[in-house]
Amino acid sequence: MFADLERVASILRDLPEGKIAIAYSGGVDSMTLARCAEMILGKENVLLLFADSVFAPAQEKAFALEWAQARKLKCLAVPFAPLNIPQIVENNAMRCYFCKKALFTLLKNQALANGFPTLADGENLDDQLDHRPGRKAADELSVRHIFEEARLNKAQIRDLAHDFALPNSQAPASACLASRIPCNTPIEATALHLVDQAENILLQMGFSGARVRFYRDLAKVEIVPEELDKFWKVRTVVQEKLLALGFKRIALDLAGYSRGAVNGQ
Repeated sequence: MFADLERVASILRDLPEGKIAIAYSGGVDSMTLARCAEMILGKENVLLLFADSVFAPAQEKAFALEWAQARKLKCLAVPFAPLNIPQIVENNAMRCYFCKKALFTLLKNQALANGFPTLADGENLDDQLDHRPGRKAADELSVRHIFEEARLNKAQIRDLAHDFALPNSQAPASACLASRIPCNTPIEATALHLVDQAENILLQMGFSGARVRFYRDLAKVEIVPEELDKFWKVRTVVQEKLLALGFKRIALDLAGYSRGAVNGQ
């Protein structure tokens, strides 16, 4: 842990003005980076920027803001309206690029307005293996990837999070709600809200890594493979609850959920 933290610390100490603004979602990566920055630079030199949009699950927003408040870190919930951007609503294979370009432009302006010259995210070495068109947008805007620069992968970040006693050190990876809408299906706020409600139901029932993909009247449920047996025992209850939201049919993906599925494909 010490060697990993020291590599991160060395990069943080060299930041312009010794300050960092972090694109903060409340996920394990951005939260761990926030904790590292707090330790190395001090609270007054850390600014967390949470993108407050329809793409952010309500429960994740509450969790992210509560943690920042508990740590007494400055955290701004920055309003972001992705559904006002036609290239995002269109939802083609480059949606994430257009979204991140607009979002990071907004966050970078917020950072500069608050006196923070550097904007960073929580990307790490493992993210290079995933389909992430938003990375191109981040690089075009000179967003720093501190963990990647320090040569840390996801497992090493989780180890740091565990040593910091962060509440999400072993939490499943998350993704914005737009990723639940199939590619080339226009994104609507009502669909995002339905998905958010459905996934929150599964979370409350104890499913840690569930996804609900939106196919109009059909909800396709993805459960992490190790929880499939548990799902079968309560499938009738799940079906009743999801039908009550307005879905007409409920399907289960027998392959289970795995990270990296793009837009439900």
